[in-house]
Parts: sequence; structure tokens; C-alpha cells
Amino acid sequence: MSLSTALNAAVSGLKANQSAVDLAARNIANATTEGYTRKTVGQSNALAGGEGIGVSVRAAVREVDNYLFGQLQRSSGVNAKLEVRSEFLTRVDQMFGTPDSETSIASYVTRLGTAFQDLATTPESTVTREATLAAAEELTVELNRLSDEIQQMRRETERRLEDAVSQANGALAKIHDLNLKISANQAGSVADLQDERDLAVRELASLMDIRTVEREGGRISVFTNGGNLLLDTQPASLSFDEHPTLNASSFYNSDPALRGVGTVTLQVGGSAPIDLLRDGTIREGKIAGLVDMRDKTLVEAQSQLDEIAHNLAKSMSETTVTSAAVAGPPAGFDVDIAALQNGDSINLTYTETPGGTQRQVTIVRVDDATALPLANTVTANANDTVVGVAWGGSAATFATNLDAALAAASINIDTSNPAGTTLRIVDDGVGATTDVDAVTATVTSTGLVDGGTALPLFVDGANAQAAYTNFQDGARQKVGFASRISLNANVRADPSSLVVYSTSPATDAGDPARPTELLERLTGRSREFDPATGIGGTGQPFAGGVDEFARRVVSFQANEVVLANRALDSQKVVQLGLEEKVQGTTGVSIDDEMAQLLLLQNAYAANARVMSAVQEMMSLLGNILR
Repeated sequence: MSLSTALNAAVSGLKANQSAVDLAARNIANATTEGYTRKTVGQSNALAGGEGIGVSVRAAVREVDNYLFGQLQRSSGVNAKLEVRSEFLTRVDQMFGTPDSETSIASYVTRLGTAFQDLATTPESTVTREATLAAAEELTVELNRLSDEIQQMRRETERRLEDAVSQANGALAKIHDLNLKISANQAGSVADLQDERDLAVRELASLMDIRTVEREGGRISVFTNGGNLLLDTQPASLSFDEHPTLNASSFYNSDPALRGVGTVTLQVGGSAPIDLLRDGTIREGKIAGLVDMRDKTLVEAQSQLDEIAHNLAKSMSETTVTSAAVAGPPAGFDVDIAALQNGDSINLTYTETPGGTQRQVTIVRVDDATALPLANTVTANANDTVVGVAWGGSAATFATNLDAALAAASINIDTSNPAGTTLRIVDDGVGATTDVDAVTATVTSTGLVDGGTALPLFVDGANAQAAYTNFQDGARQKVGFASRISLNANVRADPSSLVVYSTSPATDAGDPARPTELLERLTGRSREFDPATGIGGTGQPFAGGVDEFARRVVSFQANEVVLANRALDSQKVVQLGLEEKVQGTTGVSIDDEMAQLLLLQNAYAANARVMSAVQEMMSLLGNILR
């Protein structure tokens, strides 16, 4: 071999060696900075002739396991969704407090019960009366605060959804840009570009559930798992219409005119926008997690607070109006509805004959006829039929409207207004298909005295201290009521009303009847609670005192965060396992790459020695020729 040939071989070897070093170093850098990378590999060959030491690197290729990578994508979406759930439920749990905490919402209800108990023991004490009012006011303030924080968290999800959608658009744009670069460089090495695109795909998968399809020229297309195209030759455009003034009455609706929260829309070219939330297209990823928080989990937490506030107000102020029997035929009952207000109810029990099946009907007075018909979910009772009836301005009109409403519901009961404010409810007489078993009315007390021992202690503070009946201006008062419940200003101004309930005869200042009754209403009297709160079932609602329900709410939230964290921990194990599999089958082994670097260092030194030897021989030859 001539000296020039040896020198050229050494130079060629050094160049090839440098390329291989760059390759190994890039693999190691990617693995250490990104956690894993799809490995770029090269092939080493001895130079022709067997002399000299060199490395020839062919066009780089990638070892890819698309199935595993797809699994990792999906796992990233599940993980991101669970992370959002865990984060928000932890915050809700901290807000509601632990079951044994003195700052939990349940403890505020308990303190009010203790105050009633103290007042029943010393009803004449002005200090005890003031302490009772303070306990009642502290409870309303805490309900207001918790409700406001829940809605602030919902508004936070709205803002974060805006950011997540913007991030998704950025990831789509990056994937598109890398598609173009990969397609344009098919003749050369595109491994680094493919690694970068993989990271962008995984970023998008952590935001929303997607699937990818390989195309000619190294490109990929991206779809939602529901089949909507996100990227082909051009990326689609995602948008989000943030509603910054979202409140407890703001919900998702497929009708934009009725929608009180933002939605994610997809537009491809000039086509009509597609609402991705309408059909539940986005099921995993950060976006799905934020939507679930905004529209389900936090709404449920708000409904629990509203249910506490609702039952606090109703339990203190409700009065039962009994009825008088009508011998008949037709037989039934007369009930006075003079005190019946918008949202108050008449409770009817009847038996179908023959057969003996007993039925329950809850008749609700409704002043705004546009709110009709009412759903059965207006009450927590799973066994009743709810019949909303327009008041119409008088007892006579109400009786006529009720008769028509019962007939429309196929209930063979007749109603009339025999005189004044009396409502008569009787069986169908000669038809003999029904027997009326019982009729009562449940009305809301608004006065402080002469209405029995009930007391309107809590009112709707945001609606001019309106009485709470669960209906206000054609809408359900209960939605968001926890943010509006307040201590009745009239009771605040006259603490004696906690004890004095009658002017004729006058209640003695030491009479424990009213505080004893209020304590029983709060803690001892069993009430049914709305299953929409997540507590109790539709067929068998949770029943108990208001204090018991509040404790159940706190326990519910504590359990939810435990389950969420457990699910997240399990998913992290799955995620780690998938990452290790991807690393093991398609990734970089740092040990192998370091070993390769050692070999390359030896090869570099060998080529350098060849060059040094050639230089010495050429110098010696030059000296001889001189």
C-alpha cells in the first residue's frame, strides 16, 4: 500500500469515526433528556483491502414498534386525565375538610345543632340567642365561600381548556411541519426528525385521545379516536370559546344559545365547525379531564353544597297543613291552601282499585307556567309522581288546572274549590278505580310568629331576602343556592324570634319549644336527599338529618380523592411499564452506546496513529531525497 493510499484511508476512517461518534452521542443525549428515544443505528464495515482502520456509516434507520408506541400514546392520555382529576379532587377535599376536622362543612352544621341544644336549655339567655345566630351565620358564610371556590375552580378549568386547545393546535402545527421536512429528506437521514415528531405526537396524545396512520413519504395523518381528521395534508383548526363569567347555573348544552360554558370545536378547511364535546369525542387526555371537572365532578360538588343549603332552609321553615276528611261519595279530603306559595307542595297518597297498589303524587304550585312540565327529579322521592300546576291567580283556577293536570297524568282523582281557599281532592266516585288515602300540604313559613314553631331562619340573600321554596321566577332556586343562602335579616334584627313563636297567647321567654323543634328538624328528623349529589341511589335516596348528610358529603369527598390517587398511581405503573418496553425494544441502551463510544475512541486513536506514521515516513523519505 502506498503512503498516499494509507493516508487517505486514515482520513476517511477519521471522518466516518466522527459521524459514528455524533450518532452515539445524539442517542445518549436524547435518552437522557427525553427519557427515551427511538434509536438511530449505523453499520460498521472494514475498508477495502483490510488495511487501516475505518468506519463507514450507512444511511441511518430507526427501529420502530408502532403498536407499543400507540399504546404509550393512549396511556399518556389516560395518565393526563387522571392527573387532572387527582389535582382537583385533592383541592375539593381540602376545602370540604376531613370528617373529624373542626373546619369541615359538617362541623359548621354540628355547631349550629349544639347552639340549638344550648338554646333549648337556656332559651331566655340573650347571650345564647346571639351565639345561635352567630353559628347560623357562620354556616351560611362557609357555604357561600365553598360555593364560590367551586365556581372559581370551574372558571379555572375554562381558562386551562383555552390553553390546552392552543397547545393542541401548536402540536398539530409542529407535526405538520415535521411531516414536510421528513417527506423532503427521504433520501437522507430523518431519524432525528422522526424522534422530534414522536414527541409532538405524544404531547398531543396527552391532551386528547388520538390515533395516527402512516402515509407515503414518511408522513403521518392524525385522527381523533372518534374518526375526526386532525391532520392530513394540512392541520385542522381547534378552537375554544371561553366563558369567563361561568357560574353555578352555567352548563354545557349542544344548543349554542343555551350553552353556558365553552366547547371545543374542530374545523377542517372551509367546512362547518364540529362540536367535539357534543358526542363525547374527546374521552381521554388533559382536555377530557378538564371537561369532566367542569361539567361533572365540580357540578356534583356544587350540588352537594346546594343540597345542604336547600335542606337547611326547608327543614327550618316547612310547615305541614293537615286536611279534613270528606265522607262522600265521592270521598277524599279538604285542605286549606291559603299559605301555599310558589314551589310549595301538596302531598297526595291514593290506592288503585282493584289491585290495591298505593301511589304517591307531589303536586307543586308553579307561578310561571313556562316552567311546566316539571320533572320527577324536583323531589328526592323516587316513588312519587311530580305534577306541576299553574297557580292561575286563585284557588279556584288552581283547582281547575290541577284537575286537568291529574287527568293528563292518567290519575283518576277529582279536584274542586268548594269555598275560599279550600282545595277538595276526592276519588273518582262511581268509577271506583281510586281511593284517596291522605292529603297534606307542605308550606313555607315566612313570618316569625303565629305560624307554629317553624322559623324561616335562612333565606335567599341574593334575591332580596326572598323566602326559599325551591322556585323563584320560574327557575329552580336550589341551583347555586349555597352561594346565596343567608341568615334571615328579620331574625338577625330580632333574636327573640328564636324562642318566641306566638303572640296570642304570648310565648314565654323561657319556652324551649321552638329551639327544641329546630334542633329536631336539623338533626333528628329524617329527610330524603337528592341522588344527583352522588350520595344515595335513585331507587333509594339517602335519608337522615341535615347534619348526617353533611358528614356524608365530607366522607364522600375524602373517599373520592383516595380513589383518584389510587387510580393515578396504578396508571403510573402502567405508564412506566410501557416506557420501559418502548425503551427496551425501540430505544437506546446507554450502556451499549457508551461501549460503542469506547470502541470508536480506540478506532480514532488507531487512525490517528496511521496518520502519524505516514507523516513520519514521508518526512524520512524527504530527508533521504535531499
